[in-house]
Amino acid sequence: MGHKDIPNEDFEQNTIEIIKERDKVDMFYDPGYWPVLAILREGPMTVREITKKSNELIEKKESSKLKEKIGEWEIPTEKESLKQLLTKISSWEELKVKEQEKKKEEIPEKDRFKQIFTKTKIDRILSAEKLSETDKKMIKKRTYSHKMESAQKSDKTIYRYIKELTDAGIVVESGKRVIFGQTATESLYSRSAKMFLLRQQSDDTWKCEECKKTLSKVAKLIGLSMKIDPPDGDCLANLMSSIDMYYEDEQIRLFEQYEDEVKEVIKDCSFKESNKILEIFKTLYLMINVEEFKDEIKACLK
Repeated sequence: MGHKDIPNEDFEQNTIEIIKERDKVDMFYDPGYWPVLAILREGPMTVREITKKSNELIEKKESSKLKEKIGEWEIPTEKESLKQLLTKISSWEELKVKEQEKKKEEIPEKDRFKQIFTKTKIDRILSAEKLSETDKKMIKKRTYSHKMESAQKSDKTIYRYIKELTDAGIVVESGKRVIFGQTATESLYSRSAKMFLLRQQSDDTWKCEECKKTLSKVAKLIGLSMKIDPPDGDCLANLMSSIDMYYEDEQIRLFEQYEDEVKEVIKDCSFKESNKILEIFKTLYLMINVEEFKDEIKACLK
């Protein structure tokens, strides 16, 4: 069915906005809000569109990590053996413990458990065996599809996120969608700005567990490249934080001092194009000012 999008007459999306408030900055990293903000880079959308696209984004981003985390159970088809297995895995917490023990190589190879039932095996068991509802629930709660479904959001939840982002001034109701042949309309929502410059806190960046894991691998590559011992992870984290803060200061200074000029530079660019421009500027700006970090770099490579 066809439709027509009608923008609000008073809506004008800003080119760039600086976000300094801690609670608003946190929204851009919140697992509930970030998919909404990421999807709205594409332009105005209804709640239903945002829900569909954000769930697709969640699946794309989280699926590999989720599959890696919960693995695949080798499950027996015999009902009694199945029940014994279900008893062993009676709680998700127990699975976590077993995975931790497995990593420490405290469980013999033959006794190591993986963490998921494949859809094919589930279908086979559920069709071949007369399982109780409890058994079925216990199986389904450990499937990849169930875990992904739990990670994804409903229209109602997405609407709540949009309301909270609207209250924060990061998202705005920017128009209406008229469906041909229907009297009802749907609200359209947009980001308040094409791009946001976020003022991070110095203690926020590069301290998370995932960041530490990433930097440990980077350290190994640096060691191989320079034929030295890998740099200390904490030292690299501090260096990266310094780099981020230094560049963010310059971004904010540029926008505050040359707001009109910066807007003119990227006014006709898509989000992707604008982001690429800023990425290149960041690389060159840091190379030009590399002397600012020589002591920290030297400390990491000693």
